Amino acid sequence: MLSREENERLTQVGPGTPMGELLRRYWHPIAGLSELQERPTKLVKILGESLVLYRDRKGKIGLIGDTCAHRRVALIYGIPEEDGLRCPYHGWKYDREGRCTEMPAEPPGSVFTEKVRIAAYPVEELGGLIFAYLGPKPVALLPRWDLLVVDGALREAGCTVIPCNWMQCAENKGHNE
Repeated sequence: MLSREENERLTQVGPGTPMGELLRRYWHPIAGLSELQERPTKLVKILGESLVLYRDRKGKIGLIGDTCAHRRVALIYGIPEEDGLRCPYHGWKYDREGRCTEMPAEPPGSVFTEKVRIAAYPVEELGGLIFAYLGPKPVALLPRWDLLVVDGALREAGCTVIPCNWMQCAENKGHNE
């Protein structure tokens, strides 16, 4: 039987926690490609972080923090641009690396954009899924598992919210057991 402290050490996955730091060193599937066809933004909650997945107008996918650094507006309502996601409130634009690249109200020559960043993580598409890597650099290679890369394969993926922690899933137990 695990002690309370041991259980928390194994099941807490937020930034800075021992298990969170370990799990960030792996790629995680966060969405299906088809999910960004109907709407170009999607809220993603993973490893204790709330993020926004988006597809810009060039078709590139980004994963950034879910709120604008300016007035904490939800970027789920952001406007996809050629090279990033624009906040719907005051128009600050963020690129796929989380850098603020435009601030419409700043005077010409202002370098304030260089000081503003939000969280951002690498994403890759593979086998109809979008994977994210939340760990340190260098970024690990996304494994090319047969079921994701074999030609002519019929793939069907689904997702659900399971009311338990990652360890309960690994043990194959739900919270009601």
